[in-house]
Amino acid sequence: MNQSNSSSLIILCGFMSCGKTSIGKPLAQRLGYTFVDTDDLLLDTYHMTISEMFAKGGESLFRDYEHEIALKAASMQNAVVSTGGGLMTFERNATALAEKGIVIYIDQDFDVCYERLITQPDRPLNKNHTREELRARYDTRVPSYQKYASYTLTRPDSVENAVEEILTFLRSQ
Repeated sequence: MNQSNSSSLIILCGFMSCGKTSIGKPLAQRLGYTFVDTDDLLLDTYHMTISEMFAKGGESLFRDYEHEIALKAASMQNAVVSTGGGLMTFERNATALAEKGIVIYIDQDFDVCYERLITQPDRPLNKNHTREELRARYDTRVPSYQKYASYTLTRPDSVENAVEEILTFLRSQ
């Protein structure tokens, strides 16, 4: 993990709907950085929706594309990168990003994530999954988020407080 004082790459990781984008956009604005969402970068790079990627080649193809995006994100400077929920659970992606920036894990309660997820039925990994299956996926992913995190933001209660807490952490580096 890179905890360098000079890091200009901040990587936000966490489960689907934990708040990475909601926190990442104002964080980037406060830092004067660009905000990048790896899922959006996927769409722009491959000119397909995530659902189309899954339809074309399943999760395997999606993860290969996602790895290319992780490498692209790792090369960025002055950026806050919001990673897809599964991106950091693959060592090749997590290592590439952690070597180049500061990884911040947004540790949001599963129930909060789930309540947000059920309002977004178009997410590919959300389709046809029960609450219990999503909970199992959450429990499986958490150790990967923790492994690569330079800092864990625990149960953020508001976007404003989350941004302030991250900025305080970054200033201490």
